[in-house]
Amino acid sequence: MRKWFVFVLLLGWLVFPSPVAAQSGVKLKSMNILLWAEYDQPSMLVIHQFTMDESTPLPAKVTLRFPKEGNLIAVAYLEDSLINADFTGPESQGNWQTVTLDVQSYAPHRIEYYQPLDRDGNQRSYSFRWFGDYAVEEFSVTVQLPADSSDISMDPTFTNTAISGDGLHFIGVVTQQNLKMGQANVFTVIYERTTETVTMPSISDNIQPSEPIGPTTEGRVSIDRLPWVIGGFGLALIGLALYFYWRSTQDSEKKSRRRLGTRDVTGEGQAYCHECGARANANDRFCRTCGSKLRI
Repeated sequence: MRKWFVFVLLLGWLVFPSPVAAQSGVKLKSMNILLWAEYDQPSMLVIHQFTMDESTPLPAKVTLRFPKEGNLIAVAYLEDSLINADFTGPESQGNWQTVTLDVQSYAPHRIEYYQPLDRDGNQRSYSFRWFGDYAVEEFSVTVQLPADSSDISMDPTFTNTAISGDGLHFIGVVTQQNLKMGQANVFTVIYERTTETVTMPSISDNIQPSEPIGPTTEGRVSIDRLPWVIGGFGLALIGLALYFYWRSTQDSEKKSRRRLGTRDVTGEGQAYCHECGARANANDRFCRTCGSKLRI
């Protein structure tokens, strides 16, 4: 009975291998985890960016995990600009989701998602978990916080910190080398803020008038002048109506003149044929030359 149990377990392992086991031959040259807090949303923007080690033959499939609360927004690779990459998923696996990238080159590949921050009053915290699904030569976690953050702590401790050139962000980095497959770790950042503003709001939120808007602002119409504007518009419509009426009467007169020109009545009531121009007598109904019916 025991042998049959072991046999069934072995058969299940062969038929349904885990994603990690199926990719045990994949090695990553680098894995950079970017944690951008309250960047353009009041949450954490998480970016996994990796490059394949050249010892790994391509094409290859790389499966990455992220929390079930994560909202996946991009799967791409970088060649001059970000280009959408082929992938499958996300698929739910308990408290996590997985997305599998079809890697065709050694260019940097990435996934991006938003995840809520843990909040306790003014304190915010976030924990990122690396499962060690792949061996990584160079591993780093870069934390970007709003510059007005205080009481910042990181576990493991930051390798180095700095303020961004534009002065909007605090940046802290943790680096690790030569992580083996299965070597897991948790990275937790804690900080405090008294404000809720994001550091990079949308472009529309940044649009401001070049000067205060008032009654004299160029291009603005005061409501006090509105009756005059409406009256002027009405007069313009009346003028256009009179002009088109005059044009229509002029056209009617020209048509009348053309009709009269076809019959040249002289002293004795004589007329001319409108077709050949031959003279006709007053009592004629048809042209004596061409036979056309006269317009009498």
